Amino acid sequence: MLFAAPVKRSLIAIGLCIGLIIAFSEHRKTVQETERHMMFSVSNASWKISELVYEAQRFFTALSDHAAGTADQRDLQVQFEVLWSRLQIVVATDFPERAALDAHLEAFQAWLIENDQAVFDPAGIPSGRMVQIRNSLEPLIVNIRQIWVKEFNQARGGSDREAGTLMRGQHAFQEFVIAGLLVAIVLYLLLEVYFGHRAQKREQDLRAAADAANRTKSDFIANVSHEIRTPLNGIISMATHLGDHPLSPELRECVSIIEDSGGLLLSTINDVLDLSKIEAGEMSIEFRAFDPERILKLARELYLDQARDKGLTLDLDIRDLPLPAVIGDERRCRQVLHNLVSNAVKFTSEGSVRIEAEYARLRDGQSGLRIIVADTGPGIEIAAQKTIFQPFGQADATISRDFGGTGLGLTISRKLCEAMGGELMVSSRPGLGAKFIVTLPFARAPQDTLAKGGNGSAKVETLSPLEGRVLIVDDNATNRLILRKLLSRQQLDLMEADSGRAALEVLGTERVDLVLMDVQMPGMNGLEATTRLLEAAKLGGYAAPSVVAVTANAMPEQRQAYLAAGMTMVLAKPVSKAALIDTMRTCLEARKAMPAPDRSNTADVA
Repeated sequence: MLFAAPVKRSLIAIGLCIGLIIAFSEHRKTVQETERHMMFSVSNASWKISELVYEAQRFFTALSDHAAGTADQRDLQVQFEVLWSRLQIVVATDFPERAALDAHLEAFQAWLIENDQAVFDPAGIPSGRMVQIRNSLEPLIVNIRQIWVKEFNQARGGSDREAGTLMRGQHAFQEFVIAGLLVAIVLYLLLEVYFGHRAQKREQDLRAAADAANRTKSDFIANVSHEIRTPLNGIISMATHLGDHPLSPELRECVSIIEDSGGLLLSTINDVLDLSKIEAGEMSIEFRAFDPERILKLARELYLDQARDKGLTLDLDIRDLPLPAVIGDERRCRQVLHNLVSNAVKFTSEGSVRIEAEYARLRDGQSGLRIIVADTGPGIEIAAQKTIFQPFGQADATISRDFGGTGLGLTISRKLCEAMGGELMVSSRPGLGAKFIVTLPFARAPQDTLAKGGNGSAKVETLSPLEGRVLIVDDNATNRLILRKLLSRQQLDLMEADSGRAALEVLGTERVDLVLMDVQMPGMNGLEATTRLLEAAKLGGYAAPSVVAVTANAMPEQRQAYLAAGMTMVLAKPVSKAALIDTMRTCLEARKAMPAPDRSNTADVA
């Protein structure tokens, strides 16, 4: 029994020790779990609030970028939605003491609700509202940051006291962990700011590089356009001049081929220039009354022979005849229609091409013109239907090789339809042809508009020959010869000058009604010569001659510069005979309406 007693005590002692060890271990686990849970709560809460502050700062920066034009509204909307989600996360998080924080979170939520509609307004945010949003956001960021620091310090102090009650030895360790967490958060924020700045700098560099590339592209297009138009002026103009003379059928066919080839090349150049105008936002639309039935019939007649040569039928189906006259841009509408019919005939090897038109109620409830060009060609793959409206985009790489073309026609056509308030859509399945649908919300024109000549078409009348004194200014002898040939049947007194300086010398001694002025000349260019002759006319008190720019520089900004310099009109090379004579007639008739010039006080324009 005595032996048993120590054994029992030993066993009891061992059991107690084991129990004590187990209890101490459980206690330590409890303390560690409590500490870990509290540290996790503090770090998690701090992280969520810091993320809210950070996203608010990013939205503040996005507002500034949007106001400066470096960020679009979609970027702003995405950042706004991120800010919403961060706030909801913080609201759903449990804090030891959050009365003060709740007030600021409610203010923040009220701010988001108040500005939600403005941020997602399709019309954009007015500049005044943008400033209001930015000014109201700044104090919210400051307040939420201050309450975050306060709440965090209180939470950290409370956790220290509770942890000290459970286990005094863990106090320093808790402070070390909390300090490490704070350092980690600060480092994280600093790294975010650093990498954000690097990304912004890279974006600015990329934007600057893109702007430089765009300027280089524009300069290249302008230079290539000039260099192509100058010789093309001689080719087309001389072919036109030859066509005005009696020729054998064989020679007339040769001249016709020259004219058609030159016209095709000119069409390609004009497509590139039209795309440049569209990208620069300078595409002008003129709304006048015109007869859509007439341009539909002309489009069919223009491509009918080409379709027949390929064994195709080209039909025109106008529903509910007659189509009413409409108010719209006849020239641009015709350009879209010709692009679509030309493509349909080009890509269809057998079967038919059909043009359908009607004046009906469109999808958006407005009434307007609907034109459908359908073919029985190879059709277009679903994936390719998204790329054919992109610049230089074609359904596949073999199209340009097999059929030719730049891939700009559909791009320009869609942009023109959008500029006229309509749209251009495609519906197609491989092997079943393609259908291009044009919808243009053109209003009906008054019934008597076209009867009064309001369609802008040329009047059928016999025009008298041009009369007056005209000075041709061009450093290229061939270009001067071309203008002389085109005007050979007019009753004009033609003079020539081979430079801007020589033109001023002629104008200093001779009365001239009209100047056909080249722009790009060595020495004194056409702009400087125009400025000087206008200044001389103003000082001399007499009416200056009309100055028409005849130039191969046909970019939109170049035209604007010529008109701003005082030139009356601009003719782009190659110059058609009809356009030249029509422009000169307009200027000369306006000249006749002016008082007779007094040459007694002629200034020296040289």
